[in-house]
Amino acid sequence: MALVLVILVSGNLCAGAVAYNSTSFIRACGFIFHMGFLREITEEYLGALRYVKEVPRDVELPVGRDIVALVGPRRAGKTFLMLRHAKDLLDSGKQALYVSFDEFQFRGIDARRLAEMAREEYPSGEVYLFLDEVQEWEGWDSKLRWLHDVKDFFLHVTGSSSVLQSSEIPSRLRGRYVSVLLLPFSFREVSRQEKVDVVTFRERGAVKALLNDYLTWGGFPEVWMYRSREKLVSLLETMFYRDVMERHRVRDTAVFLEVARLVISSYSCPVTWHSVRRALRSSGVSVDVKTVMSYVEYMRQAYLVFLVKRFTYSDREALAAPKKIYLVDPGIATLLEKPMDKGRRAENLVFLELVRRGYEPYYYVTRSGKEVDFVTRKEKMIVEVALEDWEKHVGKVAEAARELGVNEATIVTWDAEGEEKVGNRRVVIIPLWKWLLQETTKNKP
Repeated sequence: MALVLVILVSGNLCAGAVAYNSTSFIRACGFIFHMGFLREITEEYLGALRYVKEVPRDVELPVGRDIVALVGPRRAGKTFLMLRHAKDLLDSGKQALYVSFDEFQFRGIDARRLAEMAREEYPSGEVYLFLDEVQEWEGWDSKLRWLHDVKDFFLHVTGSSSVLQSSEIPSRLRGRYVSVLLLPFSFREVSRQEKVDVVTFRERGAVKALLNDYLTWGGFPEVWMYRSREKLVSLLETMFYRDVMERHRVRDTAVFLEVARLVISSYSCPVTWHSVRRALRSSGVSVDVKTVMSYVEYMRQAYLVFLVKRFTYSDREALAAPKKIYLVDPGIATLLEKPMDKGRRAENLVFLELVRRGYEPYYYVTRSGKEVDFVTRKEKMIVEVALEDWEKHVGKVAEAARELGVNEATIVTWDAEGEEKVGNRRVVIIPLWKWLLQETTKNKP
């Protein structure tokens, strides 16, 4: 008989009690964890799933002895994904327990006591331990290491605040983990939820209308469900203030916001830190290159932006070359861009989909100086985004294919579809909606 123990650590309830967050405080207040208490928590929280409008995700959580760290931007659906996984385990006949650290008496609980409580409920069997917003658990890193090392538990953890970031996990968990990136909804996921099935011209028109909506609002669950600019503003402000400025103690808020505005506005474009500094100075903002680099790195750590390097076999060349900036969600550009630059949004969307499919994209510059949007080392894929005038791009992707020793390249368009042959190179022409809806192997670490 298997056991699943799910721990949700979230929210700011009873914030005044954080200063007393210790086991002695819990005992002094008389908190008693009676038999069956963890089962009650399980029924209470997993039962709430029935009230959620579910969008099935294309991300699988692995099971193994390594700690699985689910990482990504805040409000992307990490909590729901973990709860859904726990419920699926329950439905398959495994035993499940769920504890919420919103109830602050759990925040200072010792790892040994928590393990003991689990074994009081279920004396034997495998234990799946899910911890959400793990940074709320006092001393979470050492407690996780202990829970991992005793070998009683399969551990899954996440945290939507900036405390649990991909840059910190390696140092805190010391080789005991694998990470899974969860991004906002993909177009394939929202299309499935909208029950889009493209058969005739009617459905093709409907799917392109849905794609226009997605390019505008992006895939953050709450923003997508309500198509709300206010929710998008609230989300971005929270990421700025909590995940960047508070986290890194940014003193000059005005300068940071100007850097962030310019960086976000430069999405899908190559930039250098010197060019960013010059653009800021031309608008009256005095800032040095080191500060620009630091602020962009803070944004990257908060999963606001991704930085893409130029594909080259020389590390020195890659370091010196301009970087391309992509947003974690196309909806963010809506706040700063009017009218929509559909071409840049589409390129950003293709980048995110490549990441979801497990690739690490680079951009490429041919020997004749022509830039190709994406190449990947894994499987040597070449993808160019050209919503209009795609014919002008056939030659350069074929050139890139020859230089990289690849037989096929893809041009993503808005409407056009077909195939071109350039010498012995094949260039596939495919509409954006069709390329995004392609079924691929699910995201596995």
